[in-house]
Amino acid sequence: MFVGLVHDPGLNRPEPPEAAPRRALPPLPWRLLAWVSGWVAALFAAAALGGLAGYIAILAAVAVGSWRLERWCARQHWGGLNEYHRVG
Repeated sequence: MFVGLVHDPGLNRPEPPEAAPRRALPPLPWRLLAWVSGWVAALFAAAALGGLAGYIAILAAVAVGSWRLERWCARQHWGGLNEYHRVG
């Protein structure tokens, strides 16, 4: 180190933390999978009802699916041309 007067054997250094094991696959979006499977199950149940009850059930399933899609789109960043600033 400094002209050989100071020697650091490395004994006082803390051990480096071990890296967490990597997962082979990314985590599954369980909430999205539950929504989609519930929506598909509602459509199948509506098709099994038949007649006016099935039609109303299909309308309700499409309304719930559209509402969920709209809520998801509302959380996204849709700046569009608002981010464009003309220079000059």
